[in-house]
Formats: sequence, structure tokens, C-alpha cells
Amino acid sequence: MHPIVRAAYPADRTAVAQARRFVRETLIGWGADAAIDDAVLLTSELATNAVIHARTPFEVICRTAGTSVQVEVVDGDSTQVLPAPGDGDDPDRISGRGLLMPVMLAAEWGVSYAAASKTVWFRLCTGAAPVPSPPQPYATPDIPGVEYGIVHRPAAEAYDGDLYDVFEAAPGRWRFAIGDVSGTGPEAATVAGLARHGLRLLAAEGHGVADVITRLNHAVVREGAHGRLMTLLHGELVHRPGAGMRLALVSAGHPPPLRLTPSGEVTSVSGTQSSLGAVRDTRFEEETIDLDPGDVLLCVTGRAVDGIAPGAIGWPSARHAGAGADGLARLLAGWTDLTADAVADHLRRSTGEAGEVAVLMLRVG
Repeated sequence: MHPIVRAAYPADRTAVAQARRFVRETLIGWGADAAIDDAVLLTSELATNAVIHARTPFEVICRTAGTSVQVEVVDGDSTQVLPAPGDGDDPDRISGRGLLMPVMLAAEWGVSYAAASKTVWFRLCTGAAPVPSPPQPYATPDIPGVEYGIVHRPAAEAYDGDLYDVFEAAPGRWRFAIGDVSGTGPEAATVAGLARHGLRLLAAEGHGVADVITRLNHAVVREGAHGRLMTLLHGELVHRPGAGMRLALVSAGHPPPLRLTPSGEVTSVSGTQSSLGAVRDTRFEEETIDLDPGDVLLCVTGRAVDGIAPGAIGWPSARHAGAGADGLARLLAGWTDLTADAVADHLRRSTGEAGEVAVLMLRVG
């Protein structure tokens, strides 16, 4: 166990470079080479937040134990408001982007408050890290007037990087997300988990659907050669006056959701924009869709769409359906009265054993 090392700095922008140098030299002395680059980047981010947002002197504390290091930045602002970048921020700026960077890079991170201070900390692995597991589901909320089901079937041999989530962003506002990270294995698992945490954090900070996707894209692009492309479908549901739901939606390179009406009509409800990590300066735009009582919305990962085979067992009129999105639309058109769980379960069975599948299906009451 190494001793705790700390250094204090004034509320001045020049102190950020001094804090970076302190962390780099400390970790070099501890032989924690694997964590140096990320630790310096995150320290720069948090120190800049302390200078710009807290506007108080700050302290940097380094701790280490086992195969991890922990860095803490303590400032004099005890108000429980997390810093977030503004609408006019340059996506290429090297600091001052709120807490999205710790979400995307750190193994663990957190914020604690005292009577006259705030501490933001992060922990990084310095040695061989355990292989990450696929993201485990959070507790999902009840959405008044909406029945929904989530089905996830892991791949047989390797984690493929699907992510899925439903959560309450604010009273009366519910978010959902379903996405797919390129590649397989531990890195895909890590990116999927961090993206899901980032979605929840940014939503809690009050960012709209398109802004959340835009900021996640900035973070993925900043990962450079270590980053991966990601498709993501992200939406927010609110109640419409009278009946039904209003949906704000962005599809970043992801198969658009399909809507099935009580009459049996099937339509695609959105266009598709760039995948996350593909284009640095992309500004994503959200679409607004009104869902009526009885409408069904089906969202699936790209692998689920690709895995639908002609003649899939259990689907009505399956012998007439082709593979892919067109086949999925034809298959849906045969159903008008099944529950959300039943539709999702049939989709899971229809894809066979080709790989990982995530399905999110919602029915408006």
C-alpha cells in the first residue's frame, strides 16, 4: 500500500497543468504506467470543472491499492449540481465537458458532498483487469399507459456488445435505448456498459434526446483508434393530452423502430442518422411521433433484424417473409392482438442461434 499523496492548487486555469503534472509524476513513481494517460486526461477534466464551475481552490488526492489507483478532486462548491457542457461547446475542446469523460473512461467513479466541499473521484485499473460481463439490467420502471417487454439473448461464444435500457429521466418522462457496439469481446462489453451509464447521467442532467446522442458521439470520437462504432436508438416518451404517448426519437445508425397499428398497418417511424463515432461534427436531430392507443412499437438490434430467416417458426405467414427489416415488417403485419412479451418472445425464437439479440417492444394502452 502506497501512502496517500495530495497537492493543493489555486482557482486558476494555470493550475490545471500543474495538477496533470502532479498526477503523471505520482503514477510514474508508483509504476502505474497502464493508467497514466487516462488518469491525466480525467484529472484535467475535473480540475477544469473545479476552476470554471466551482471557482474555488481545489485539491488533488491520489491513492493506490492492489491493481487500481484512485484520484480525487476536491473543490469548495457544495451545491449538488453536476457540471455539464453548454450548447455552444466545441466538441474538440480538451477539457471542461462535465462528467461524461469519467463515465466513458473510468472503471468506477463517484461524487460525494460535505458541508463546504464536493469531491469527484475516479478509479482506474493498473494491471490486468477482469473480463467485463455484459451489462446487467437495471430495475426498470412502470410507465403508466404503456406495456413493454425486454428480451436479451446472449451470444453463444462471445459478448457482442448489445445494450438496452428503460428508465425514468424525470417525473412524467421515460427514456429507452437499444444499441449495438461493433465487434465482440471485452472491449465491446465495456463500451456498451459505459454508453448506458452515460445515457442515464446525461438524461439526469436534463439533456434532450438529440443532445444526449450528440454528446455521446463526441465522447466516442475522442476515443480515437481505441474507440468503436456504435449504433443507438434513443427515445423519450411523455403522455399526450387526452390519450396516447408522444415520442421524441433519434436513430444513430440503428434500424428504425416499426409501429404496428390496431388495423395491422406496419410503418417505420424514423429515419436513420450517422452511427456514433463515424463523423466528428455530427449534430443529431430528433423526430417527434405521436403514438395512439393500441399502437405497438418494436425496437431491435441490427443482429436481430439480420437473423430473421425465411420460414421462421412461430411467426404468422413466415413462409412469405424474407430476411432483414422488410421481412420483419411483413411478419409484424400478421399480428394485431398479442402482448408485448409474446411478440418479443416470438422474435427471439425466430432468429435461431445466430448470435446476440436484444428486443424492446412497447404497446400504448
